[in-house]
Amino acid sequence: MLRNDRIFCLEAFDVDDPLVRAAERLYLTTQHPAERIPWGWIAKSLKGRAARRPNAAGSHLLTAMPEEHVESAEHLAGFAYGSHVPGYGGYMSYLGVAQAYRKRRVGTRLMAQMGKVLAADAGALDEPLPFVVWESKRPTGDAPEADWKLWDARVRLFDRAGGLWLDGLELFTPNYGDEDGDPVVLQLFVKPVDRAATGFTPEYLREVVAGLLERIYRMRPSDPLYVRTMAGRSPRLRPTAEAGRRSTAVLQ
Repeated sequence: MLRNDRIFCLEAFDVDDPLVRAAERLYLTTQHPAERIPWGWIAKSLKGRAARRPNAAGSHLLTAMPEEHVESAEHLAGFAYGSHVPGYGGYMSYLGVAQAYRKRRVGTRLMAQMGKVLAADAGALDEPLPFVVWESKRPTGDAPEADWKLWDARVRLFDRAGGLWLDGLELFTPNYGDEDGDPVVLQLFVKPVDRAATGFTPEYLREVVAGLLERIYRMRPSDPLYVRTMAGRSPRLRPTAEAGRRSTAVLQ
């Protein structure tokens, strides 16, 4: 039997939908504990969509299904979660792909569809979508080989999605998996959309990062993690592949 490689992307709206429960299970198995927020926060955002105000952030949970099993939540291929933040841009929070469906470009499909959804949100408010930004945790220099292989796969995915690595600043965020743990250090990636890549000057990139800290992480400029993040050197966009070089990995 020939395999059908078509992947359908379906948005989930109901927390009781079997697809949402399947996405939760995949979320817990594909996201590092230190990086993930409580799933209840994501579920709450879905419940709030019906009462969303025009200028409030709009969150989306996309699920990916292979055409041959599109009716079955048991065959969830992947999920993506992201938000449009009015007056700022797009933010891609989480993406996970089931082991059985890797190497079928599920992640690429989800990222492309999320970009379309976020652009539609911006269009509904009659404003541009200057960029989509996302972050990811790079292994430390002494991490196991399996962690580095996963990172390399992420970098290839980000490159296919049109992302560029934001070099010069690292994002310091709370450790949601351990309140007493060290902050989580994340690499940032930016996909220019309605703003040309040449317009991402060091000054504008600092605004992008500051907006992420303030609008997504709800930090103030006086917050210690905010200060540590913004203390980085002059940021610039570089080819995503350069983020995968182990020689550039920062030991935590």
